[in-house]
Amino acid sequence: MAHHMQVSREFLPLPSPDEIKKLYPPNLELLQVQILFRHGERTPVRARFQTWGLKPFWPFCKIAERFTQTIVTYPNDAASPFEYVRRLESVAKELPNNVPIPASGFAPGEHDGLCMLGELTDLGRFTGFKLGEKLRSLYVDQLNFLPPMFTDHSDFYLRSSHVARSNETLLSLFQALYPPNFRAAGLKPVIYTRLFPQENAYPNDENCKRLSELGFMFSEIVAQKWNPVLSGYPSQMLNDVLPNGVAIDGSPRASGIFDTVSACVAHDIALPEGFNDQKVMDTLKESVIDEWYLGVKSSKEYRKLAVGALAGDFLHRLRLAVTKDEQRHGSPTTIKGLLKGKSTPKEEAVKFALYGSHDTTIASLLCALDAYDDSWPPFTSDLTFELFADAQKGPSNIATSASSSSATSKRDYYVRLTYNDKIVHLPACSTPGTNLSGDKSFCTLAAFEAALSQFIPQNWELACRSNLGKSILDAPKMAEAFKKTPKAEGVVMQKQQA
Repeated sequence: MAHHMQVSREFLPLPSPDEIKKLYPPNLELLQVQILFRHGERTPVRARFQTWGLKPFWPFCKIAERFTQTIVTYPNDAASPFEYVRRLESVAKELPNNVPIPASGFAPGEHDGLCMLGELTDLGRFTGFKLGEKLRSLYVDQLNFLPPMFTDHSDFYLRSSHVARSNETLLSLFQALYPPNFRAAGLKPVIYTRLFPQENAYPNDENCKRLSELGFMFSEIVAQKWNPVLSGYPSQMLNDVLPNGVAIDGSPRASGIFDTVSACVAHDIALPEGFNDQKVMDTLKESVIDEWYLGVKSSKEYRKLAVGALAGDFLHRLRLAVTKDEQRHGSPTTIKGLLKGKSTPKEEAVKFALYGSHDTTIASLLCALDAYDDSWPPFTSDLTFELFADAQKGPSNIATSASSSSATSKRDYYVRLTYNDKIVHLPACSTPGTNLSGDKSFCTLAAFEAALSQFIPQNWELACRSNLGKSILDAPKMAEAFKKTPKAEGVVMQKQQA
């Protein structure tokens, strides 16, 4: 029986030709697409619930166990592929000495295809591939926005978080977006990643001390609010598997329970009966959403530290694309700069950007834009930013613009946001003058920039070192609520990991 929790992405049918005309009207020219996506289905990030028989090693990684590593053959320094099979090892629990033994999956002696904790499973690779197929069908086949062949890097920016499941999902996606026979011979895609201290593809509280402090305070507020609720009906229904009860700050934490249950549901692994109770799961999900996103909903400082730097990256690439388009069309705002040679950006604008990220990234960005629907982002979710120009304005080239009277007709730019194929209506673009002639799905560039700029820090690393040891500064009700929590005094303020 299917579980009522939706943890995996539902891929909607591709739009029909008539729907395409409505979604991409001829009076608008698509200039740039930036896509932030969650990795595909994975195993739990911790080994939990072994007391009720859930095995720590899941046998869903048959693709991942076969590795190819590039090695150098000495002494002639020739690079060659080295293929090997990965096997996971465990230790026997019986005394003495915790003897090392081969890890087993769901059945004794099942050694093939075992997964690490938090690893992308075969299913996760498949859904990443499905997302790539969808993007190729839309942007290559239907819209002719991207070329059918991948022949150079200049139009693309590919980035993944440093977490392996994010990078592996991006690889699967790109394999479907541009299969090997649709790539120029010898051309390899370039994928960027960052060192952990500078990572911004998710809220990086482990490298941002102030964010960790704020996370701790909001977590305590949520524990004070939700623990009495969780100790009631949910704890009663789950008493056989969680005898110590369910709590935001319990062991395991409520968020950890939710994580394991989500992974089980995604892979059709049977759960104890209590987890099939809709009231139990709705309460658990609501409390965990509160723990993870109350801060980004309530505090601008929290927004800046959690997703502000990444929003700055989006805006940076958006502005590069606008500048390139203005130069191409000889906009009066850039023609003088062009003649002086000052308007050429240091970094080239791209048409298509992919960011491999996580659930907390997508939900936090939606919260920061006041557009979160309080549902947990399913595996392989995507948040897509599309930049458009008004195709009916502006001259066709720079040569005519200097003398043409139409040079005064500056092109207008719009941004549309979609989340899992559905249009997101931003409150910042709901009033007259902030959208395309009353169509609230298209934000004016100015309105969208203003919304994003609200939570982009000038210097993220400096902001992470600011206000240390202080209470919540920009949400008085939350600051008051934290004062009433048991741990408000005399503790190290650091958010615990799930």
